[in-house]
Amino acid sequence: MLTNIPSSALRELVKLSERKEALMAQIQQIDRRMLKLQRRSREISAPARKARVTFSSAPTTTRRGQGAKRRGR
Repeated sequence: MLTNIPSSALRELVKLSERKEALMAQIQQIDRRMLKLQRRSREISAPARKARVTFSSAPTTTRRGQGAKRRGR
């Protein structure tokens, strides 16, 4: 299939292949940078989440007196 290709054409194919690989690597770097910027912009634009406020109440008095009367009857 590729037996009758002149050496000059093969050299050109090698050069083009190397250039293509270099460009693909650059594209990957650009994609990574774009994703990084997108993540940062999401973090900045996300509303600040505040800590949830909880209230602990004082322990309630037990109604043992009333419960004991009911159980005792």
